[in-house]
Amino acid sequence: MLRYLFIGGFNTAFGYIATVGLYYLLRPHLHIVVIGLIANVVCITESFTTYKLFVFRSPEHWMREYMRCYVVYGTSAIIGIAGLWLLVNVLGIPFWLAQALLMVISVAISYAGHDRFTFKKLQRG
Repeated sequence: MLRYLFIGGFNTAFGYIATVGLYYLLRPHLHIVVIGLIANVVCITESFTTYKLFVFRSPEHWMREYMRCYVVYGTSAIIGIAGLWLLVNVLGIPFWLAQALLMVISVAISYAGHDRFTFKKLQRG
């Protein structure tokens, strides 16, 4: 649990900085939804790697777990991207604040999903 909290804190900081950085770098050229998709690919890959190596230490096949990771983060990403659009474009909340608010929801979803699905030890029958 301590490893999860430490790595999760690192991943959260990385995700926040990467997403906000990509937004400010790419906003003159791309729609917020496209930026959100790019940021999610970068952040999911980084997060998966650190969780696999340092937290869950799973011996399972990398690609299989990576795809399951996308299911967990995909759910969170859909909520996050839609939430960003709503909070920033509709309600006028600054992007950096909207991203911070939505990350709280993402942390809860990701822990439960990774523990019960992504890195779950498969039963061999």
